[in-house]
Amino acid sequence: METFNNILIAYDGSKSSLKAVQMGINMKKKLHSHLTILHVLEETSVNVPIPATRPDTLPAGGMGNVDGLNIYTNNVKDKVPSQQRVATAENDATTQSLSEVHALLSQERVEAQVEVMQGDPAKTICNFADTQQNDLIIIGSRGLGGLKKLILGSVSDKVTNTANCPVLIAK
Repeated sequence: METFNNILIAYDGSKSSLKAVQMGINMKKKLHSHLTILHVLEETSVNVPIPATRPDTLPAGGMGNVDGLNIYTNNVKDKVPSQQRVATAENDATTQSLSEVHALLSQERVEAQVEVMQGDPAKTICNFADTQQNDLIIIGSRGLGGLKKLILGSVSDKVTNTANCPVLIAK
């Protein structure tokens, strides 16, 4: 059996990720492994309207909305600028979920490094595991995805398919 010395737990505040933390704690106690818990704050895009400073930005022929479609003149191919809005660690939900992790670690009398990063969750988890030379990733089977998970796939699926080390999925 392979020994895991450097374990990474991906935590997103869901019940299954809390189970992943518990599994990691149990493994740490048995194997005396180094344990790191990673919480990734996902970036979201917010569209910013283009200021109408030119006359050709007005709707064509004065018809701004035809059957639900906005018709604009030659600048229609201009890209709408966007701003990246990043959730912060001070967010109430994030603070509350991380306090659950700290309480569990304290209750179990286990030391673990807790990291908060921002970015695409699956990519960030895999990149972090590579840079920290983790030899196991523990992740929950169902996060807080909802419709996005259905369309884009789950973070645990992406991590399982792209990680360079074994992945244990907690259910």
